Amino acid sequence: MTSTPETTTLASALGDVLDQAAGEIDSCRSRGLRSATGLHRRLQDLLTSTLANAWPDLPVITVTHRPPPSDALPADCVLLNPLDGVAAVASGSPHFAVTACRIRRGFPVQGIVDLPAHHIRVSVDRAARTVTGSVDRLPVFDESTVLTRPDDADSARRILAGRPVEVVPTASVMMTLVALGRARVAAHLPAGHDTATPWDYVSAALAVHTSGGTVRAPDGRDLAHSRPAAHAGWLATNQPPSPAELAPLMNPPYGPAGEGGRG
Repeated sequence: MTSTPETTTLASALGDVLDQAAGEIDSCRSRGLRSATGLHRRLQDLLTSTLANAWPDLPVITVTHRPPPSDALPADCVLLNPLDGVAAVASGSPHFAVTACRIRRGFPVQGIVDLPAHHIRVSVDRAARTVTGSVDRLPVFDESTVLTRPDDADSARRILAGRPVEVVPTASVMMTLVALGRARVAAHLPAGHDTATPWDYVSAALAVHTSGGTVRAPDGRDLAHSRPAAHAGWLATNQPPSPAELAPLMNPPYGPAGEGGRG
C-alpha cells in the first residue's frame, strides 16, 4: 500500500536517512572532529529535506540557540534536533542522539531517539514502542543511581546524600537510559529559569512513558502528555524506590556556594 502524508510515520520517513546520518557522524568522529558545528548543519539539512519530502505541508522546527516561544510553535509540526549533545560528540563521548517528534494538535504523538554510537534506535507511535539494536550495548546503572547533567551533579549529591549520582551530559540520552531500564532515575535540576527546551526532552519523554515511567516538570506536568514548552527542569523515573525521596530534586535550595545552593 502506498503511504500518504496521513499514514506516514516518523520511523518510515526517517529510518534509512538516520542510518545515513549515523554514518556521517561516525566518519567525522573517526577523523578527529574538533567542532561539531558543521556536522550539525549537514545533519539538519539532510533530515529537514527528508521530512519535507514526507510531509510537504508540515513545518519542521529545528533546535536553535534561541528557540521560538512555546506558544509560537505550530499545532502540527515536527520538532527536530539533528544532534542532541554537540559537545559530547566533539569531546568523543558516546552520549549524543538524533531526535525528532511529531506534534499533532499541539501534543506529541510520535517520537524517535537514535543513539548512533550505540547502534540503538527507539521509535514511539502513541503507546507502541519499537527498539532496534541491542540494549546490552548501553551502560547500566544501579537502581539507586541518579543520572544528571554535569552542572547539576554537585547539587544532586548534596540533596540526595548517600545516593550515587552519575553524569550523562545529554538529556535525551539520560531519559532513554531510563526508558530502556538501564537506569531508574534521571534529573535536570531547576536552575531558576527555563533551560530545558522541548527539543531536549519531548521524544525521549514519550519513550519513558511507553516503559511505564514518567517525566515530570517541577510543576508536576507530565511531559509526554503536555504541549511542548520550555521548563526549568524535569525528573524522569521508572519505578523509583522512593518518589518522595526524589522530590527535593525539583525544589533545590538556592544560595551562595557553601550554603546549600549552587556555586
